[in-house]
Amino acid sequence: MVKKGILQLLTFGILLFFFSCGDSTKKQSKVVVSGIVMSPHEGEVRLSNEPIPLENEWSTVTDATGVATTIDGEGHFRFEIEIENPSFYRINLGNQNISLYLTPNDSLAVTLDSIVGIAGANAHLNTYLQNQKEEIGKSEGYIYRNLASLYALDETGFRKQMDSLKNANLVHYNTFSNSVENIPPMFEKHCMVTLDNHYKYYQLLYPSGHEIITGQKAELPANYLEEMALGLNKPQLLNDKKYIAYLDKYVEIMSSGKFKNQRYDNYPLEIISARYLAIKNLSVDQEIKDYLFEQHFKICSTNYSTKAWAGIFNQFEKETSNEKLLAKVKNDFQKALAVREEPDEIRIYKTSNETELDAHIFYPKGHKQEDEKSAYLYFHGGGWSLGKPEAGYDACKRMSAQGMVAISFEYRLIDVHGNVIQKSLEDAKSAIRWVRAHASELGIDPNKIVATGFSAGAHLAASAAIVDDFVSEDNKSFSSIPNLVITKSSSYDLTKGDGWFDGVSRGQAQAISLVQNVKSGLPPFLSFHTTEDHLAPIYEFFHFKGVMEEHNNDFQFQIFEKVGHFFRDKEAREKANELTDEFLMERGFLADSKR
Repeated sequence: MVKKGILQLLTFGILLFFFSCGDSTKKQSKVVVSGIVMSPHEGEVRLSNEPIPLENEWSTVTDATGVATTIDGEGHFRFEIEIENPSFYRINLGNQNISLYLTPNDSLAVTLDSIVGIAGANAHLNTYLQNQKEEIGKSEGYIYRNLASLYALDETGFRKQMDSLKNANLVHYNTFSNSVENIPPMFEKHCMVTLDNHYKYYQLLYPSGHEIITGQKAELPANYLEEMALGLNKPQLLNDKKYIAYLDKYVEIMSSGKFKNQRYDNYPLEIISARYLAIKNLSVDQEIKDYLFEQHFKICSTNYSTKAWAGIFNQFEKETSNEKLLAKVKNDFQKALAVREEPDEIRIYKTSNETELDAHIFYPKGHKQEDEKSAYLYFHGGGWSLGKPEAGYDACKRMSAQGMVAISFEYRLIDVHGNVIQKSLEDAKSAIRWVRAHASELGIDPNKIVATGFSAGAHLAASAAIVDDFVSEDNKSFSSIPNLVITKSSSYDLTKGDGWFDGVSRGQAQAISLVQNVKSGLPPFLSFHTTEDHLAPIYEFFHFKGVMEEHNNDFQFQIFEKVGHFFRDKEAREKANELTDEFLMERGFLADSKR
């Protein structure tokens, strides 16, 4: 450890000397940020002061803003940028995010390791930024370790606890500021606002957290949310993670309408247009609104079908004066529309309360109506809240290429339609009945129906076989039970957790939970699960497996070690595809192309 520390100090000195000497004749506005990555696993590092993209747990978000530079074979990197005024930047290396305060003519040397080291111009200020991040991290750790007891407090007691933690961070800053002369006012203000945003984020969470822990609505001051909004209008902080988290949470709360002063996450609420209106009504600079609009439309294009956000897109097109942003949003909308050209046919399979639901159909090559092919029915994931049938296109194309009629189904979603989970299940059952009712015109064998899906979609596919209730009136003379079921990353026990499932099912979580409704005589199952699933824990799967075996059901499975919920591991995906094909071939649903 001592040798490593000496090596880092020598590296600072060498880099600083080299780059400061090399840039002695350059313009006064030029800034040089050079450095070394001690254990490089990434190919590039980025430097940016542009707004941070909003993160979303259902999709991987990559911060591609700013400028990138490659890391050479010895781990070195170098940036040269022009700046006119002091500003805050960030270095991104994989998941690592390093804040920097840069002024014209700076020359900094940065070592990226488990401990970040900074040498050169304004090194003392930039080192403090890392120290402040560490101190905030300590308070964050304390909050998480004591979450239940903190949120159980009344609002006054909770605020006192937050103020105590904040004061400890202020003492840390004062110790630093007393040892340094001439701290720029801009730097000090940034540090204070970062602290303020950090604790406002947890105060915004308090009403919901209190109700989750105690079961009671929190008693709040009449102006609670107005007070929480006092630090909102700071466009200069759009590149600060703490501010972005605070801003996003405030908009999320305001999108919940009448539930904004209580727990809102377990109510089945439409949020696409609600969030658009919440952004529109914020009392902030247009720069912040445009940032939020851009992020909202990005999330929409990733997570929802164009049908779901066409309304707010048309509204935005009429209302915005930001032509550059409109062009970006329009481009995303048109690209999303183009993807919907991939299926051979899109047909309406159900209409409910004026909501038309689509079946996206992929036929095998040369398919004819008189053919009686097996059907592969896919239900997308997204926590019954978001998602789109386009997410099933790759799976459907793969199966249609092997001779099956593959269909990816749209179903009602919480975020889009404000419905309970039971409505999603009704739609999955309707989809299976519709296929059987139209089997002759689709060229499908009605006795060879495979229901499959990912995550929430896997739960729907399994529920169609297991859960007897929640059947709508359409095509009721046809069975909604599939002949085979294939699940990937399904939720199996909806009675666990913090009450979210009870909320979005209006108290019927047990009725739509798989474990509690298993019976004998179910169709054959093939289930895939992972050991690192944070959304549907592996113990749920084992509980389901045990119950299925107790009832002597045909149940096959594969567990993937060190793989997460979303199956982003290529080898795991390929193995799951291989096992799927074997499962279907063994049961005569898929021809063996090797024979």
